[in-house]
Amino acid sequence: MLLLLHVPLGVLITLALGRPDEAGLPRPRFRRAILLWYRAFCRIMGLRIHVQGEPSAQTVLSVSNHVSWLDIPVLGAHVPAGFLSKSEVRQWPVIGWLAQRNGTVFIRRGEHGAANEVTDKMTDHLKAGGSVHVFPEGTTTVGESVRRFHYRLFSAAQRSQCPVQPVGLYYRPLPDGSDSPMPFVNNDKLVPHTWRVLGEKRLEVDLVFKPLIPVEGADRRTLARTAEQAVAEVVTAGQQAAGRLSPSGDSGNGADR
Repeated sequence: MLLLLHVPLGVLITLALGRPDEAGLPRPRFRRAILLWYRAFCRIMGLRIHVQGEPSAQTVLSVSNHVSWLDIPVLGAHVPAGFLSKSEVRQWPVIGWLAQRNGTVFIRRGEHGAANEVTDKMTDHLKAGGSVHVFPEGTTTVGESVRRFHYRLFSAAQRSQCPVQPVGLYYRPLPDGSDSPMPFVNNDKLVPHTWRVLGEKRLEVDLVFKPLIPVEGADRRTLARTAEQAVAEVVTAGQQAAGRLSPSGDSGNGADR
């Protein structure tokens, strides 16, 4: 019931405060309101977020691993950034409109020239002073390892001369040791997945902000590999703390290798 009431609240906040500034970016007051809305959303979903480190106060290209659609509210509760999303989301009722007003950069996947187009959009967004968060794995995973980061997205950080901030997400196992229901994979459907998550009284996630990676003197492949390794360290540490990986183990960042 609370969830059904909370979504319209996001619409009202957006109507009241969501007018972009002259550069087309969300205004600080709207960012703060949406951050609080995301935090309340996470509480309603039963999520407890354990934060380590701090999101950068400067404009950055923020990158993380990708486990679930819930990554966005978890990150949105702490990261003042727009997200990179597939263009289809813009057509979704309510959600697409909210995403667009919150500074989302949309990508038309599979089309010729789409990578260059999205890089240009991200570069303009960063140069205008708006941070962008992307999921360089390009897909969701079960969260036990980190897939190879696609390096093309890091061109936007180079062109805008904005540093990269790696952010690691690790959804902890349930108290009884069973797997977290958070991963959204294998053709999962939104409504059944949401009900599974709501069926758990408490879900815990580690959200770790790693140090900034400067872009000066680094090519985009190096930036991608460095960020990938930083995020993989978070997943490895989470696996070890949960007793699912030996201290000398490797979370296997690079399932594509």
